Amino acid sequence: MSIYNEYVPRKKNPFKTVTVEYFEEFERNRVNKIVRRIRIVTTTSSYNMGSAKGDPVVSTTYEYL
Repeated sequence: MSIYNEYVPRKKNPFKTVTVEYFEEFERNRVNKIVRRIRIVTTTSSYNMGSAKGDPVVSTTYEYL
């Protein structure tokens, strides 16, 4: 037995996770020209934001390039 207190950290959820996904889309415009668009989907999950159950607050944003 050690005379020192040994702190063993518990595994916790991260405070925030961010996921970025890229999607390629093709569409035709009025002149029948094919336009390539890149859609970026960003999902952010924040933990420990006031929920008693520990459920994350999730937000999703979409952008087009």
